Amino acid sequence: MKIKRSSKIRKINYLFPLLVLVLLIAFMTSCNKKAVVEDYRSLKNASWNQDTALVFDINIPDPKKLYDLSFTVRNEGRYAYSNLWVFVTITPPSGKELSDTIELTLAKPSGEWLGSGLGDLYDRKYPYKKTIFFPEIGKYTISVRQGMRTQNGILTGIHDFGISLEKAL
Repeated sequence: MKIKRSSKIRKINYLFPLLVLVLLIAFMTSCNKKAVVEDYRSLKNASWNQDTALVFDINIPDPKKLYDLSFTVRNEGRYAYSNLWVFVTITPPSGKELSDTIELTLAKPSGEWLGSGLGDLYDRKYPYKKTIFFPEIGKYTISVRQGMRTQNGILTGIHDFGISLEKAL
């Protein structure tokens, strides 16, 4: 009788930490923001012409919800600058455009790339607008153009550019 009871205690001692781990993981993933839209544009040969706009469409079903809008840049180690200037235009369903110019810092003054890297590529997410709402129901268009001054208007070393729209917490 004591042997059976001892094996049950060992089984419970083994399962309890596993159960706690599963519950902790479930809790942590449920608290993460849920991406409503996550979209990337790859730039052929890591070249971005200043006249080329990267266009992203997002659908807003409820104008009362709050969102966080972020940009993600994937640059190559050969990128010649420490920053990236972009021109952003947001067009709501009504057509009245909102334009902005922003600077994204890709490297420290020492030249060390920011973000996470794998091989010669570095990813970094940049919060753009936090806890914003979109006042109209429907399709919004976000257009992004690079604003760097280069000799020929072509910026090299940017591999991908993306947007992320998440529900605000």
